[in-house]
Amino acid sequence: MKTNLKFYWLLVLTTFMMVSFTSCEDDEEIGYDLSGVCGQTWYGDFGASDIDGYPLYSEIMFVAGQSNSHGSGWEKTYYQDNLEPCYQDTFDWVVDNGILYIYYRNQSPLVIHDFYVSHRTFKGYFENGLEFYLYLDRRW
Repeated sequence: MKTNLKFYWLLVLTTFMMVSFTSCEDDEEIGYDLSGVCGQTWYGDFGASDIDGYPLYSEIMFVAGQSNSHGSGWEKTYYQDNLEPCYQDTFDWVVDNGILYIYYRNQSPLVIHDFYVSHRTFKGYFENGLEFYLYLDRRW
């Protein structure tokens, strides 16, 4: 009987520790990593191209709304060879269940399922499989 009771308490303790130490970022934390305190601008390859298919660099600003899980922002794109501006657009964004939705004013929305945000990089994949990689510092 004592062995069964010990095993039971060991099982309860192990389950408690697994639940306690599991690290899952919630939507507020992900949004804060994207937007920072007063907004953050990310630079790099966000998978954009012009109407003829020329690749563009992007400059993307995320600003939090009333909570860190949603907000607004803008994107400016530049030609890679001469850095001339190509287009710009504004958007609303929301992180919902770990998925980032970007709703542009003049373009189709973006859905990003698999991404990673650190203190200097924002990288991941769009739902069509294209990879993107952005930095907090300009590297172009």
